[in-house]
Amino acid sequence: MSTSTFPVSPTTGEPISTMARRSRLGLWFFIVADVAGTIALVISYTYLWSLNVNGGWAPPGATLTASQTNTALPSTPPKATFAAEWPFWAIFLVVVIATALMWFGYRSARSGNHAGLMVGAGLSFLVTVAALVFQWIQISTFPFDAGDGGYASAVLLLCASNIFHLLLLLFLGMGIFMRARKGLIDKTNWYQAQLTSYYMTWVCVAFILGAILTTFLVVSPNTDPAIFGTFKQQ
Repeated sequence: MSTSTFPVSPTTGEPISTMARRSRLGLWFFIVADVAGTIALVISYTYLWSLNVNGGWAPPGATLTASQTNTALPSTPPKATFAAEWPFWAIFLVVVIATALMWFGYRSARSGNHAGLMVGAGLSFLVTVAALVFQWIQISTFPFDAGDGGYASAVLLLCASNIFHLLLLLFLGMGIFMRARKGLIDKTNWYQAQLTSYYMTWVCVAFILGAILTTFLVVSPNTDPAIFGTFKQQ
């Protein structure tokens, strides 16, 4: 049977099935690389938390426990404390909503509901913008700096990874919305919305891993850390 009988891509003229297969393979390679980077962050955080080398895990002056950071803080808190847990979960929830909206748009495209695709992709983009704003507010209001111990640097790195993921989602979401608006995503050519939904689902996993770490691995269990000496600037 001639390939001309199959739906073809409006941009390359190739069969959509060929484009989808090629793009799907590329996405899985990208997700594998992203997973490796995220696992590296998780291992680094856990390693620093468990060893507490030189007692340098907790920020200086961090006298509040993980559960206490969810209560009202004093009017003049110490310079450096542990971060409250609930913002990590709140941002994760916003990303889940954005992902659900993209899945709605994708399924609408497969069923031929172009209006549903536009609504799902557009709202997903806006919710992702909100998640990026919330993440920026959180990272800019932490009661510690990157140099305030292993916990501070590990948390800031996790949040920087979140920002990177959100910027990617904004790029993908805008692309899906603009292509849908131009009619390039429809009932016969929906694979781009599907692959974006897949990637957003992985991003939700990355965000929940960070939330779990910053909720349950806060105070180091190593109360007698190893001392490897000190470094002095010459």
